[in-house]
Amino acid sequence: MPTIVSAKRSRLAALAAQSAQTAVSKPQLPIRNVTARAVKEPASGRQYVLLKIETDGGPIGWGETAVAMDAATLVARLSTFRSLVGQDALASQAVDAHLVRSSAPAYARAAINMALVDILGKVAKAPSYDVLAGGTRNKARALAPLHGTDRASLTASLERARSRGFRAFIVDVQIPAGPVRSREFYRSHVDLLTALRTAGGATAEDFVLDCAGRTTASEGSVMAAALESFHPLWIDEPADKINEEALRKISRESVTPLGWGRWIESADEFQNLLRIQAIDVLRPDMARYPMANIRKAATLAEAHYTAFAPYHNGGPLATAAALHIAASTPNFVIQQVPFPADDRDIAMREALAGKGLEVPVEGYLPLPTRPGLGVDINEDAIARYASA
Repeated sequence: MPTIVSAKRSRLAALAAQSAQTAVSKPQLPIRNVTARAVKEPASGRQYVLLKIETDGGPIGWGETAVAMDAATLVARLSTFRSLVGQDALASQAVDAHLVRSSAPAYARAAINMALVDILGKVAKAPSYDVLAGGTRNKARALAPLHGTDRASLTASLERARSRGFRAFIVDVQIPAGPVRSREFYRSHVDLLTALRTAGGATAEDFVLDCAGRTTASEGSVMAAALESFHPLWIDEPADKINEEALRKISRESVTPLGWGRWIESADEFQNLLRIQAIDVLRPDMARYPMANIRKAATLAEAHYTAFAPYHNGGPLATAAALHIAASTPNFVIQQVPFPADDRDIAMREALAGKGLEVPVEGYLPLPTRPGLGVDINEDAIARYASA
């Protein structure tokens, strides 16, 4: 049953949408075509979709989103957004409002908005971060996921990531068999992270433990307390979707920072999460949320004195988009960047978007400086690695 407040807000939102539609003028740069293609990394099997928006006499824009279902089905659904043909490619917010009214899923809005932001930057002959809000930095710190299930494999992955230029690392929680978590479960993670920090030396100080919602609220609370003396950057998603009181409990019982937000898709959820003041790092997913809206979430986080570090487990185009968000966001702290365990996957990513994009220098990624997202997508590589 809607409350009086929500009913009033819905009515005002409808009036605002009607006003915006009335104010729309003739498109400055009409969209001519929308196409999508899924690609798949040869070793890991990670898939993502690249969306191409062509304009009438203007530049092409590229967007990306994750494959959250059968790739062929996803591509077919994205192709239905050819209904955008004729709309103004420079009116990204109006296009997104149209998609919301059409009940477009989050992954579609994310890819389309990314492509339109790319086009807007190219038309302005400026990097996308300049048209988003202006630059706040000239490089972005990078966070690499480590691969492995034991100390030896994780140490080898750490050394490989360090040789690539990474200086901060995210490690998956190691879940033992059985329903009971003894003290050894928590102690082993402290020992593992300590051993990795020692192996990395002076260039491997910062770590994140990624629970990915696989621990309960109680386990997350004990884990956060156990890691206090280790001083991780934060502990990520220490429980699955839980109520506010459980999240407050985890936060209040430890000084270990908490990261949260990869499964959130609406601004209301971000606002509610920040309102309870129980997290320290807001982490919207690049594949689930339009770039413009991710920046809005960052602004909300800044108003609540909360750091900002988007979650990203997709392709190289989304890495470029994340760097533009980092550049235009004052409370940005670090960007997670997919670091494949197999060189064949790295070669594919470089074939798609060029070399150097995902190669940090002493832990920091340089920002793209060319117009738009600053990436030239290789369509021959898309065809070579196509999965649907």
